[in-house]
Amino acid sequence: MSNVVTCLDVRRQVGAEPRRLEPGVAEHCKSCAACAAFVRDTQVLDARLERAFNIPVPEGLEARIVLDASLKHAHGLWRRPWLAAAASALLTLALVTTAYMHMHPAGDDLTSAVVAHIRDPEEVGAIAPDQTLIHDASYIENVFDGAGVRMQGGMDGVSYAHVCLFRGERVVHLVVQGQDGPVTIMLLPHIHVDRNMPVDEAGFHGVIVPAGQGSIAIVTNNATPVQPVEQEMLKWTL
Repeated sequence: MSNVVTCLDVRRQVGAEPRRLEPGVAEHCKSCAACAAFVRDTQVLDARLERAFNIPVPEGLEARIVLDASLKHAHGLWRRPWLAAAASALLTLALVTTAYMHMHPAGDDLTSAVVAHIRDPEEVGAIAPDQTLIHDASYIENVFDGAGVRMQGGMDGVSYAHVCLFRGERVVHLVVQGQDGPVTIMLLPHIHVDRNMPVDEAGFHGVIVPAGQGSIAIVTNNATPVQPVEQEMLKWTL
């Protein structure tokens, strides 16, 4: 600071550091009543601010503030019942839509998922043409029981029967031997379709048909026609 201290210099220095006065500022205040009063008032204000910041915060104050804000928000919704009702309706619609999409999946998405399941490395061996036929009817019945599906009618020519997870649900995965090779049948009790959905992907062809509350996928990768199998499966109700 220069040797000549002005009133502006006093206000700048004291405003920045009220408790530390340069020698020139103190000397200036001895002959300037206005600056002396400014220094005194600024130091008093600074002391009050320090005491205010040092007051201990009551335990749980933050939680009480958050709770109070939440209650006020809820009270506001209660005072506007149409808004609360609209929020409830939107939530219900979202849940219903999600459930519907799970039970009524898009055709292309479902057919692709079925083909992908058949081609999965852990399942692809099921359509090997040299699979031995299963002659133990009780084994096939146990597979149906494991997926919560009731067996109806006869199942001749079965070479593979297993309970699989498909989209998070247990389904029956069967393979029967057709006139030109194996045909995969997947019983999907948790997935309903409204109409027949043709399958034609990655060398596989067939159909997914409605069956009661569920559906049945009939798919092959050889020349075996699926219509006779479909006619037999139409007798089933899942």
